[in-house]
This record gives sequence, structure tokens and C-alpha cells, in this order.
Amino acid sequence: MVREVAEETGVRVVVERLAAVTASPPVRHGNGDRAQYLELVFACRPTHPDQSPRVCDDESVEVAWFPLNALPPMSERMREIIALVEKDEPQAWFAPAP
Repeated sequence: MVREVAEETGVRVVVERLAAVTASPPVRHGNGDRAQYLELVFACRPTHPDQSPRVCDDESVEVAWFPLNALPPMSERMREIIALVEKDEPQAWFAPAP
């Protein structure tokens, strides 16, 4: 997690806890491959609060900090995942089996 955040945003973080375990909806990629992903959702904090995120690879076009009450447009599912982290529960939430 720490390496992935640094690779994509340039921000060094500390993992505080596992917040949730979910599964993505099935997706079909542009090449026709079909997949579904296990998602491990972590609550993290920057090691230094003055770090500025930046685009560090070809997977992102823009990176920025946003207050929780002023998030950019996103899917309802992403908002639900953010809400799971916001709850700040000591135990991870696990998506029920279908």
C-alpha cells in the first residue's frame, strides 16, 4: 500500500488500518478480458502533512487533496467506500457474500 501510494502520487503514507474488504463489480476491459477484483481498502495518513500530491505515472491524469465535504464527482460506490474509511471503526468491514 505504502509503495503504491508513493508510486502514483509521490506522497509517503503510514497505513493506520484495514478499513474494508470488498469485491468490485465484474468488469470487461477494452481488450475483452473480463475480471472481478478483491479490494482491500486501507485508511492511511501522510507521513508529513505538507506533502503535495502529483501525477507520477501514466495511470493518473490529475492528483489533488480534497476536503471530504467537497469531493469531486465520482460514482456512488466510491463514495460508499470512502464512507467506510470515514467511520474510523477498529475492525475492518467485510462485504457480505453474494
